[in-house]
Amino acid sequence: MKKFYEKFCKFEENLALWLLAGLTILVFVSAMMRTIGFPLNWAQDAALVAFAWMIFFGSDIALRGPGLIGVDLFVKKFPFTVQKVIDIIFKVAIIAFLVILVINGITMTIDGWDREITTLGISYSFVTMAVPVGSFFMTISMVINLVKSVKELLAHKKGAKTV
Repeated sequence: MKKFYEKFCKFEENLALWLLAGLTILVFVSAMMRTIGFPLNWAQDAALVAFAWMIFFGSDIALRGPGLIGVDLFVKKFPFTVQKVIDIIFKVAIIAFLVILVINGITMTIDGWDREITTLGISYSFVTMAVPVGSFFMTISMVINLVKSVKELLAHKKGAKTV
């Protein structure tokens, strides 16, 4: 399972990179074409779709790192155990928020299915679907980080008792 997750993470990083590159090129070409009098009417909508997905994939990639959440100036003044407890509380709160995003994102996707992006001929749900899918991936990343934090706290407590 760990191997699969590592491969998925690499795929997600590459996809986010390609979305960023494609979005940059698309917006640049669209602006140039508009300047010379040949606007690409579909480019803004395609950029919207790419941007929505890129934001959520990029957020998941950022959440995997250890340094995303922190008020170091405040938290570092506490003992290690208190730091870890605060870290765990933050992670639980974020997971709760992400679960709400998944649930409401699914509702938003279903409700918007009939709304169409006319220039692309696709449902607007392909944009809003980024919310529950991305939030689900971020939830997985946060649960993994939460488990690591709990293990670190328990290992520290166990080590403190044996000393």
